[in-house]
Amino acid sequence: MLMDFLLIGLYLKWPLKRPPGAALCLLGVALRALPPVGAACPRLCRCDSKLLYCEGLNLTDIPRNLSSALGLSLRDNSLTELREGQLPGPSQLTWLYLDHNSIGAVEEGAFERLRRLKELDLSSNRIPALPNGTFRPLPNLRILDLSSNRLQALEPDLFLGLRKLTNLHLRYNLLKLVPVRIFQDCRSMQFLDLGYNRLQSLARNSFAGLSQLTELHLEHNELVKVNLAHFPRLVSLRTLYMHHNRAAVVVNTLDWTWPFLEKIDLSANEIEFMEPHVFESAPNLKVLMLGSNRLRSVDRRTLASWASLGSISLAANEWECSRNVCSLASWLGAFAGRRDGALRCSSPDAAQGEDVLDAVSAFQLCEDPPAKATAAGPYASTRDPVRGGSAFLGPYGGEAVTGSLAVTAGLDDLESAMQIHKVVTGTMALIFSFLIVVLVLYVAWKCFPAGLRQLRRCFGSQRRKQKQKQSMQQMAAISTPEYYVDYKPDHIEGALVIINEYGSCTCQQQPSRECEV
Repeated sequence: MLMDFLLIGLYLKWPLKRPPGAALCLLGVALRALPPVGAACPRLCRCDSKLLYCEGLNLTDIPRNLSSALGLSLRDNSLTELREGQLPGPSQLTWLYLDHNSIGAVEEGAFERLRRLKELDLSSNRIPALPNGTFRPLPNLRILDLSSNRLQALEPDLFLGLRKLTNLHLRYNLLKLVPVRIFQDCRSMQFLDLGYNRLQSLARNSFAGLSQLTELHLEHNELVKVNLAHFPRLVSLRTLYMHHNRAAVVVNTLDWTWPFLEKIDLSANEIEFMEPHVFESAPNLKVLMLGSNRLRSVDRRTLASWASLGSISLAANEWECSRNVCSLASWLGAFAGRRDGALRCSSPDAAQGEDVLDAVSAFQLCEDPPAKATAAGPYASTRDPVRGGSAFLGPYGGEAVTGSLAVTAGLDDLESAMQIHKVVTGTMALIFSFLIVVLVLYVAWKCFPAGLRQLRRCFGSQRRKQKQKQSMQQMAAISTPEYYVDYKPDHIEGALVIINEYGSCTCQQQPSRECEV
């Protein structure tokens, strides 16, 4: 600044002719060097021209003399309330940051005379409620951040008059309801975040008037149903986030088309059923996320409406690997876009944990054509003989709704196929074992003929010996006469007595003739 004044002094005293452009330039330098009225920087704050940063100073009140400031940051202090007249005015402020304080109350006139304000950050405070006219003095507001507070409800006219508002952040609150037509005046809004609240249902006209909205966040709530009829006339909507809710069905009860809708995130819900026509309302859909739900199959009409998809997420569902999954398997086989990891079978038990495409190929689930609809109409009803439920067939023969949410015909076919597979496998194993035995005998006969003859002779000799032994035993069993010699010393000397079973006789040995009886 001192150098600027010296240059001005030299210029005024220099006797040469001065061009008018140089004079204007030096005049501008002088005006810039002069301190602005009321621009004294508050103690301990950091000032950058007309931008004031009073952050992390444990302030309990708003500094004074801020009427000329264009931007004011009071984040990370100890403010507990915003009272009427507490902020300076009329003010030139265009942005005001009051986040990360302890604000628990905001009076209705707290933002009076801040008509130039375009950005207001009240996030990370303790605000439980806001009066109806809180933001009415801010017609030029573009960005409003109310996230991470304790808001339990929104007043019906809270955003009335905010026709230039483009971004509204309401995540991490305790909201259970979105009032009807609460955003009616927010015709310029492009971004709306209602995630991480406690919303259980939506009214059809909750988002009325948001014709310029391009991105809507409803994730991490408690919504039990996804009905695209809740978003009527959101003709500019491009992205819809509804993941991590409790939705069990996806329907559309409104005849409306979202021509610019490109991404829908419905992952981590409890979706069991989707109306076949529900995605026909988004003809230019590029990204669809349906992972971590309870889907068992997908209707053919639904698959036909996915023609524009370039990325899809279907993992972590309860896929039933029967004929009901054939349409999905065929579609995945022809899908050229990007998809997440493998799809795993959840039932039946024989295929549990297997990749859907592998199971379809291994068990030949899709060889026979699917059952056709009966003559009763394109959505004919068939009776489930096992579970007692009714099954409604879609116009292409695929199942659309089941009374028990399961079809057992595919399971019976799979079990029959597995039984036949086991029988065939056992028969082939038996035949193979028999052929191996025959082959071993043939090789032994060809390679060791002498050894075989020797074995035969050995076996024949053993049989002959056994027969001889049996014959001798039989002969010994036959009774024969017994003969024995009794020598009696009192007989005649030289006589021989022979005793048999008929009596005894005495023979005397003669020198020249035989014994006579």
